[in-house]
Amino acid sequence: MIKKTFEVNSIALAYTVKEFLPAMLEMNRGHIVTVASMAGVIATPGLADYSASKAAAIGFDESLRAELSNNNSNVTTTCVCPYFINTGMFDGVQTKFPSILPIVTSEYASERIVDGILKEEHQVVFPWFISLAFAFKGILPPMLYDMAMGFFGANMVMKDFRGKM
Repeated sequence: MIKKTFEVNSIALAYTVKEFLPAMLEMNRGHIVTVASMAGVIATPGLADYSASKAAAIGFDESLRAELSNNNSNVTTTCVCPYFINTGMFDGVQTKFPSILPIVTSEYASERIVDGILKEEHQVVFPWFISLAFAFKGILPPMLYDMAMGFFGANMVMKDFRGKM
């Protein structure tokens, strides 16, 4: 299952881009969307392989975006990093503060993703509050970052998980 998780979330992404990027570069236009997850930013107990595969997807997008920029390409990228979407995949997941960290509907998620793509946002992160994790990770020492994530419940979010991975 670990290998399958990486094949779906990371390796397939690289092969898909390898297949389509040359034509986009030739036309000097196109848009690549990476579906990652905040689990790639916030390491979550019970999701080690999933978190690692999504971190790889985020890193792939960042590297690709930098490479395209260095080559003055008009091909753009958007990396989608949602918190939890109510699709059944994460049934039983509980958030400590649902008012600021809600589990969003698939309708909201799809509208937010399409809006971000149309606006050529580099990252689409939702709900908005979760985007602070990027800032916290960049400025806090690991011990304080872990404490902050613990306060917001990241270390317990999978406690009642009963969905399928």
